[in-house]
Amino acid sequence: MRKLELVMLLALACAMPLSAQLEDAGSETKAKCEEFLRTPLPAEALSVAAPKAWPDCDSYKSYSGIGRKVDFAAARQCAWLERLAQQSNLESSHGIASVFGGSAMLTALYANGEGVQKSIPLAIRFACEAGGAPAEISLRVEHLQSLEAGTSKPDSAFDFCDDVTSGFMEGYCAAYESEIEDQKSAISLEGIASHFTPAQRFAFDTLRKSEEAYSLAHARGEIDLSGSARAMYEIDSEETLRENFLAALKVFEKGKYPAGSQAQFADANTRLNRAYRKDLSDAEEHEGDYGAVQPGGIRDAERAWLKYRDAWVAFARLRYPSVPADAWLVLLTNDRIAILDGSFCDMDVVEGPCVQKGDTWKPSPLP
Repeated sequence: MRKLELVMLLALACAMPLSAQLEDAGSETKAKCEEFLRTPLPAEALSVAAPKAWPDCDSYKSYSGIGRKVDFAAARQCAWLERLAQQSNLESSHGIASVFGGSAMLTALYANGEGVQKSIPLAIRFACEAGGAPAEISLRVEHLQSLEAGTSKPDSAFDFCDDVTSGFMEGYCAAYESEIEDQKSAISLEGIASHFTPAQRFAFDTLRKSEEAYSLAHARGEIDLSGSARAMYEIDSEETLRENFLAALKVFEKGKYPAGSQAQFADANTRLNRAYRKDLSDAEEHEGDYGAVQPGGIRDAERAWLKYRDAWVAFARLRYPSVPADAWLVLLTNDRIAILDGSFCDMDVVEGPCVQKGDTWKPSPLP
């Protein structure tokens, strides 16, 4: 839900409308779309009654198996309703369901022949209907034509996010992908937790809640959000922390534990305090600047991390009793330092220390 709210805010803030009109595209693309928009619709499309409100069937969830089994037929039936709702401007708000539903969903279904006979002409028709930034429409049509001509990789499935060019749409694609990954992670975590004792499970549930709160606080408060792709950066940074949490847990469940002493923790804690003070000072210099990391965001994330750290130690004491608490404290403190060191470069910087760090808005994995 929070990711949906984030991309909706982006839609309101962005200067480009959610679906740029086809007439804004180049003459070649417009000519192609004018031709393919005359492609006859299948009989089942003509039998669908126009809805009076936006349908709540969520074709993208049936298509991707989010909260339900993958069902291409259900996705298609829902998409016909969503398409008519789009044409009647029944979207009360622009979210994942409306951006990837309707004509966009039909594009993918007919391009890939999923639950229906493959038809590139129909897929191109729906791609033109779906709209988007002018460059996106052009690239999408070219992509679909390459599939028909056989010049694309033979086994490559079409994805509506393959041809995005705007930070605006990158945010929606990141939110969609995040829903899929969240479900995969939840299934994996449940599988791991199924072997826990009741006491371990209680501590683990507390840990998961604190991890989610920390990931959210980090994404909201410690990521430079000055670009048009800010929704993607925020979603991706939150998702990366959660992926790292699951990856680390899998390592520990295999019996590979961290090591560390009280002296090493004291050293790591000193370095953490130094990094924290430096980042606070840097943030204070840009307090109030658009998109810049703010001091309050860093403080909120640090408080959330402390709760997360303590919850990890409490859980590990029950689940991995042979590992001393200092080992976990060293591991988690070093990870927090790496995240603080890698979160504060401007996303568009092309010189200086950010270059060596690469995608510094993405937090580092647990060491």
